[in-house]
Amino acid sequence: MGNGKVLTRRIDLAFCLRIKFAVIVLGLSLFSTATMDLKAEPQNKEKTNRSFVFNSQTSRSIEKTNPVKDIYLEAALRESIGYFKKIPKDNKFYFGREEYSTDLVLKSLEELEKKIQDKSHFEIQNEIKKHFELKELSSAEGPPTITAYYEVRIYGKTKPEGDYQYPVLSPPKSDSLSGENPKFFPRDRWKDKTTWERYSKPIIFLRLTDLHLAQLEGSALVQSETKEMFRINYAADNGKDYISPSVFLKGICPSLKPYHLFSCLQSKPTEVTDAIFKNPRYIFFERENLPKSKHKDVNAVLGPFGSQGIRLISFRSVAMDKDVPLGFPVLLSFQSNEWSVNNHLVFVHDRGNAITGVGRLDYYLGSENGVEEVANNLLTKGKVILLLPKKEKTNRSD
Repeated sequence: MGNGKVLTRRIDLAFCLRIKFAVIVLGLSLFSTATMDLKAEPQNKEKTNRSFVFNSQTSRSIEKTNPVKDIYLEAALRESIGYFKKIPKDNKFYFGREEYSTDLVLKSLEELEKKIQDKSHFEIQNEIKKHFELKELSSAEGPPTITAYYEVRIYGKTKPEGDYQYPVLSPPKSDSLSGENPKFFPRDRWKDKTTWERYSKPIIFLRLTDLHLAQLEGSALVQSETKEMFRINYAADNGKDYISPSVFLKGICPSLKPYHLFSCLQSKPTEVTDAIFKNPRYIFFERENLPKSKHKDVNAVLGPFGSQGIRLISFRSVAMDKDVPLGFPVLLSFQSNEWSVNNHLVFVHDRGNAITGVGRLDYYLGSENGVEEVANNLLTKGKVILLLPKKEKTNRSD
């Protein structure tokens, strides 16, 4: 399940990301206007595994470091607070038999935001216990399953050229004359250029395997040949169920992981292309221009949209079952071959068709180089604690 030789050192992942940024800034001087610059058109070769590297010395030094500003935690808290501010104060949220008003949840999160400014991990844990009840989630099958997901980074072209023949399409317009709703066309219809030219508009042109990845994840960061960087976000779908190409590629591709499909495409182009097109589900996108900011980390902090317009924040956002209220905080613990976390504060910002069951959790890792390897290799059991706002005790008179 992803448990192997477990690293004994425990480290807060937000700290890990800051260290990674520091190394990149000092060692390579690559952080300029486009923090996530893809630099050049990708070559036809395997991606290098650039997963996070830990060492015991770094781990110990972090534990002794004075509290520093955690822009990821602050951003995630703001996203949850912003979500609850849009909801009427008398709305109710339910977990089990307990109900919680929007006002109560909002006040608890706002109080937590005030208390944890520039606090250490241990001080944050103490503040959490003051304001929230801790409810450990588990199922009859045992501890919760933990996986991870990420935002795809891909290269595209403004016009079809070479391998870049597959358009990212915006939601189609209905045909009033024929009475057809092209939104529900099967995937095969969208292979036809006359169809997408008539009903939709291409945003960018991608390689087939990159389009598959973007549709699988629901968003992607795209860089064009003009060096322009933007995001494509999920906008609509054709209502069909997803079928993984791996179902049809067993024994054909050495690796069935989605991000390895391009390598297999080079040796088995017909088989991989056919397998991708056998998936009937088709996703339409909308373009989002990235914010222009003097702060180098802004694009890394503000991820794509999760559920209900909530922005996903690297290492602080998770997807959980719909029975777990959106926006609520969670303490996450797990161990894997890559790293381990202990009572890491995250927030329920997303849903997923495959994310079902009590405690089932999908951890958002952002869009940094190397996270695709980490995300696709993370499959383990863990501990998930839902934080429920403490209710004021009413005094009863005899």
